[in-house]
Amino acid sequence: MRSRLICLFLKFKATYNKRRVMSVKNYFLQIKIILIFIILATVQFGCTSSTSETLESYVEIELNRLQETYRLLDRFGKEIWPGWHNFQEIAVHVKFPNNVQLLVTPHTEESGEYEQIQGRTIFGKFIFINRKEKSPEEIRPPLLARHGRGGLLIQLDMDHPDLPSEEPERSEKLEAVLKAKGDKNTTFDLEPKGDSDSHILMYIHEHFHGFRSQFGPLGSGEGLRDFEVNAEYASYSHIEGLALLQAFEQKDNVKSLGYLKDFMVAREIKRTYMPPEAIAAEQFISVVEGIASYASLKTAVLIRDRRYKPKINQEVDPYFYNFEYVDGYLENIMKKGLHFAAEWTLDKFGKYYLYGAYQCFLLDRFIPGWKQNFLQEKKNLDDITSDFLNLSTAEKEEIAERLKTKYSYDFIYKKHKATLNKSK
Repeated sequence: MRSRLICLFLKFKATYNKRRVMSVKNYFLQIKIILIFIILATVQFGCTSSTSETLESYVEIELNRLQETYRLLDRFGKEIWPGWHNFQEIAVHVKFPNNVQLLVTPHTEESGEYEQIQGRTIFGKFIFINRKEKSPEEIRPPLLARHGRGGLLIQLDMDHPDLPSEEPERSEKLEAVLKAKGDKNTTFDLEPKGDSDSHILMYIHEHFHGFRSQFGPLGSGEGLRDFEVNAEYASYSHIEGLALLQAFEQKDNVKSLGYLKDFMVAREIKRTYMPPEAIAAEQFISVVEGIASYASLKTAVLIRDRRYKPKINQEVDPYFYNFEYVDGYLENIMKKGLHFAAEWTLDKFGKYYLYGAYQCFLLDRFIPGWKQNFLQEKKNLDDITSDFLNLSTAEKEEIAERLKTKYSYDFIYKKHKATLNKSK
């Protein structure tokens, strides 16, 4: 199509050049028509048009997932975080279980291993496929990301979920799992199952890592690795989680602030049982992973509250459920997930994904402009929360004493102490 348009343009131009006399009006008409032909040729070549190469169904599903991710970021990115606009600059590399590799990138450098899919782009990004090490393993969608790494390059290692072998049964079983996750009587389930809805929200999380990384390194979580959990740390960490959940769920701002104060005082007490390097690592994880988790959860909230209508459907992806179960996704992660994290005695990393996310939601509520220059100035969530609350020494002492009865500290302590004794 593109070559045909160019040939027509050249023929048109040659015809016009035969005329020796041309009025000013006709001159501008010629220029206008030439520009139209150029635009048509460019649009036909650059947009997501059909390609002569038929891609594997699992590759097409992943491309649809990415495209929906970009639509969400295009619509909500700057609302989630001011200035979040670089998602089109971030490359995505996906390795499938049969060693086929997909690369979606804004760059078009030639590579001996990757073949560019001509005529296909997604939001201005080019699509490359590497099949040189393809194995005979059968790929049965849906696929899930068993491992993921976010940054200026997002890398996913895909795997098969534990679902029936027959495709109709897989879709039905997967939908049943999604329904169950939203049931208040079921337990927390973090394991991805292959649905495209949560996979797209995972992409949001990883793309935020790419956005944040442009502001440079913040530190690391290594300071927590050698830290040995004790019963006091586990108990006050447990109270942190309970206080955050109550602060988030309270509709009344005064009551919500009271629980937020409980959280900050419990955190201060907990940190008296931690070395400085462990405290710095905790703050790092709360920012890096906590805010990325907030970004995906905030997207889920916006999908629900704004009644977002996706562009893909089950005709192109049988494992996309139109975000119908987004309430269950939020129930599973934000409520059941927080209880699970708070009660997990030996955890010293994972809980800060959620604790940091909850801090972000609460800062949205009480300090709407808190995100401005947050990443540029390498701030942390605790300093902003502490500065806002501005608790006096006397108030902290009063809250500290109240925590012991308000949150049944003795009961929580015994529970964590018993768990630690068993783990030795």
